[in-house]
Amino acid sequence: MRVAQYVTKQLAEWGVKRVYGVAGDGIFAWLDALGKQSEIQYISCRHESAAAMMASAEAKLTGKPAVCAATMGPGFVNLLNGLADAHTDRVPVIAIAGQVETHKLGGGYKQFVAQEDMIRPISAYQTTVSHPDAVGEALHRAFVTAAQQKGVAHLAICKDVFAQKTKAVVLPQLPRIPRVLGDRVEIESAAEQIMRAKAPLILLGTGARPAAALCLRFVEQLGAGILLSLGAKGAIDESHRLVLGGLGEGGSEASLQALEKADLLVILGASWFPKEFIPKQLPIIQVDHAAASMHAHSQLLPVTADLLDVLPMWSHRLKTRPPGDAWEKSVESWHARFWAENAKRSQAQSPDEAVRPESLMHTLGEVVADDAIVALDTGEHTIWFNRAFRASRQQPLFSGKWRTMGFGLPAAIAAKLAFPGRQVVCITGDGGLQMNLAELMTAAEQQLAITVVVVNNRTLGLEELKMQQEGFRPFGVQLHNPDFALWAKACGVDSQVVRTGAALEPVLRQALTGERLTLLDIHCTAPTLSERKKQIPFQAQA
Repeated sequence: MRVAQYVTKQLAEWGVKRVYGVAGDGIFAWLDALGKQSEIQYISCRHESAAAMMASAEAKLTGKPAVCAATMGPGFVNLLNGLADAHTDRVPVIAIAGQVETHKLGGGYKQFVAQEDMIRPISAYQTTVSHPDAVGEALHRAFVTAAQQKGVAHLAICKDVFAQKTKAVVLPQLPRIPRVLGDRVEIESAAEQIMRAKAPLILLGTGARPAAALCLRFVEQLGAGILLSLGAKGAIDESHRLVLGGLGEGGSEASLQALEKADLLVILGASWFPKEFIPKQLPIIQVDHAAASMHAHSQLLPVTADLLDVLPMWSHRLKTRPPGDAWEKSVESWHARFWAENAKRSQAQSPDEAVRPESLMHTLGEVVADDAIVALDTGEHTIWFNRAFRASRQQPLFSGKWRTMGFGLPAAIAAKLAFPGRQVVCITGDGGLQMNLAELMTAAEQQLAITVVVVNNRTLGLEELKMQQEGFRPFGVQLHNPDFALWAKACGVDSQVVRTGAALEPVLRQALTGERLTLLDIHCTAPTLSERKKQIPFQAQA
């Protein structure tokens, strides 16, 4: 078969359901093959960066390799921002890009760029396929590498190669990726330290979500306070008596109070968190399957293993540990303060004024479905989501380490395509939305029932606050926005405008039960330093 047909069949055999891409002459032959089959859905995006963000978002939700595509030259370069998100958040994404014809490689031809050199810093594997019989080995290695190393793999396939016949054989399955087996001495040493702790805290990260039930059992046996990173929000119901909120600018006062009194912090599945909010002398046990993710801390005991293997062993040991009633009661007291924080914020919302962002997040948490996927863009609204949204079983989806603006809407599109039966909400700032505003048409074309919540405060809020905090006069951050409701109407999308706090809840409820693609233009108050209390890092306190 021809290479274009082979790539399509092999992707389908390995379970790929979608390819996110933008058309271009470098991949015409492949697009032709995709259009003649029904196993893989091709999602025609408006910008390659958004296509890569969609692939990254799908990989974050499913844990399986997701695929994006682009033509050569500018098409490939546009992919890089979304691929950097997949790279920094360590999720498997396969990027397949067209390349100039084989006889033009290395020359001064239009749209030629050395793709391998450009993508190398953000990829685990990269190669150029310049012979049809090489495509099978290259595609296989790309998938295995991406899955095993949880990163980006890139194939540049020359335009003429796509149309040539190959001898490559379609393989029925990929090799199994084994779990990391922990060292028994490490696990037992950590267990001894846990048994001695009188005031323990547990920090859960994104990696703890698959083991959430085991984590909760372990925490309840230990009587420890629970801190949740943004990625772990919803892994454990925040109404649980031991949950104390998060860390950092989007965290709670209760978490800092608990950290000040704690004698041990156990980190489960959190490869990144605001380390400056951890007391320097606090002993830490960290469990992660990747040694490279271990926190550089003088008091750290690392356990390189899978949580699914470690937690049952620790829970068995804890059966003989005497209860720490005094600490557990302190944690429950802090939880009560944490839970009450939102009530004070909601009471501060005047029904006649523009919506406060904390009130928006608090209200959204009360009306959204328990199992909803909440796609977040990057900005001040993300901090308020972490602080004011009380999650039960919802799953946030966001750009973690890369923190690219424009992620929210593409991520919501991928989430609804991957999980059509779940409610999907996109929370985006007016700045982030405008970076990928054209993808609203992609959502409309796919007839996706997504609720897009636009925090419209006419400024790049987080940048404005940071400039103020650093002593600068805010400049270059004010936004002259279009009428988002009219834009939605032009795309054939339902829309509503909310200008006051009194209108917020009924509009949210209507949109979330409507089962239609809907954009909500929420006019919010502009951020101010006085409105947003900022946690003080322990290093700054010292």
